[in-house]
Amino acid sequence: MPCLTSSHLDSVLRPGPGERMLEVGPGTGLQSLHVAPQLGPEGRLDVLDIQPEMLDHVMRGAQRRGITNITATRADARDIPFADGTFDALYLVTALGEIPEPERVLAEAVRVLAPGGRLVVGEFFDRHWIPFGTLHRLADASGLHLAGRHGFTLAYLARFHPCSAAA
Repeated sequence: MPCLTSSHLDSVLRPGPGERMLEVGPGTGLQSLHVAPQLGPEGRLDVLDIQPEMLDHVMRGAQRRGITNITATRADARDIPFADGTFDALYLVTALGEIPEPERVLAEAVRVLAPGGRLVVGEFFDRHWIPFGTLHRLADASGLHLAGRHGFTLAYLARFHPCSAAA
């Protein structure tokens, strides 16, 4: 999808050296293997998925490419097993709509984001798609403030910050 390219993800997510990020639902690792090197040797990308096969795929890809700053965790995104304020950023690309109770995922994102942290959600029109209006309502109810959006109705990337950080 044209709006979900690596360069568009970079412009919305804004990964930086030394940051710690969490990707929920990494799939085959397309975004993981692109983002992790941008975090540098002092940064870290945690990938979280309920399916061990997906995590194994990401880790094999990282090993083939010599990427050593990715850590895999098998867990449900509705109950993220990390402490409050752990991550500078959390992102999900075409994953939120596949998880039951997306409002719980967003609440967990708010909890694990560090002060000033950011959440990026990417979606495109498919059977699991979350329309932007629905996402915006869920985000508002979870205490997230829309900070930017790239794309159009059927494919978008949106960046949110916890409302306390937006004030």
